[in-house]
Amino acid sequence: MKEFNATRRSTLKLLAAGSGILAAPSLMRSAHAQGKVVNITTYDKFVPQSFIDQFQKDTGIEIRIRLTDDQGKQYNILTAEGATPSTDIVTVTGHRLSQFIGSNLLTPLDTGRLKNWDKLAAAYKGAPQLTINGSTYGVPLLAGFEGLARNTEYTKPSDSWGTMFDDEYKGLTSYIISDFLSLTMLYQGNDGDYVTYEGKEAVAQDATNKARDFLIRQKDKVRKYYDAGSEVQQMFLNEDIYVAQAWSGPTAKLIMDGHPIELSVPKEGTYGFLYSFNVVKNGPNADAAYAFLDAILASPEIGAAMVRQSGFASAFDGVEKLLNDRERAAMALPQDQMERIKFFSSVNRAMKNAMIDKAAAEIKAA
Repeated sequence: MKEFNATRRSTLKLLAAGSGILAAPSLMRSAHAQGKVVNITTYDKFVPQSFIDQFQKDTGIEIRIRLTDDQGKQYNILTAEGATPSTDIVTVTGHRLSQFIGSNLLTPLDTGRLKNWDKLAAAYKGAPQLTINGSTYGVPLLAGFEGLARNTEYTKPSDSWGTMFDDEYKGLTSYIISDFLSLTMLYQGNDGDYVTYEGKEAVAQDATNKARDFLIRQKDKVRKYYDAGSEVQQMFLNEDIYVAQAWSGPTAKLIMDGHPIELSVPKEGTYGFLYSFNVVKNGPNADAAYAFLDAILASPEIGAAMVRQSGFASAFDGVEKLLNDRERAAMALPQDQMERIKFFSSVNRAMKNAMIDKAAAEIKAA
């Protein structure tokens, strides 16, 4: 399987394209499907309720949303269901595609069935993160990155992940263990994405153990480990935490809503990601799945609604023009910080997933 290693140039191109209501009913009514149900596994607030209501009214197809907060959980469920999956569309990040495809869980996207495919922003058409062996997998939706979030009323500015370990914030930080483990490796000067560790298992294990042991020693800084973006949002709102590793989307949403939160990319760098809707192999309602995908691509207003709900940058063309100044500012970064973002790669995923998952469990149990 051909893998993809994103460059910083491609990262900038994708995030800049999407910095980022509903399609006109006539656009949706053109969607046609034999099935009357489409089952979609996705994250909270990724699909606007107004879009769901309009789509169901115009097509007669019922949308059933199954919320998830973890790529691994989606993978495990699909694997367990085998040749008879119960869902039609899953939300996958580009660097996880190789895992899903390698297990024969997804089918290549037939873009010929999507009349609105050309309404993607140019940077996302044929996005390399979603292209494997010449086939396109998934409709690009939203792009984001792992950022350093802080409450500006109680913290001082920082340009390093080291602020997460500052004694001043003892018991006032939070992070997703698996995500922050990779960032801690980066902070320590190692490869948190494991691309350079291909064929070097011992080197990778040493780097993983170093980050694991460091985070165990720093556990007194952590108020709570979290799993979902809504959790870190609530902790900031409650002032339970002052500093966190957080996805750009949930953090930008807090900023859009006027809360005193700042999002930055530390000098050590960070990782970006691209979410996409993927068609499940042998899904029970393929026609309805394509009708849904075509409808969600129909107009930039849908992309704008997704941005406003999720805080992530949109992959749809024309969305930025529909956002107000506060919404655009919430997702904006200085150029030097943009250049510190590198998209997660799909190279060496099996090694990374195995080592990160094991170390994360050990940190949580310590």
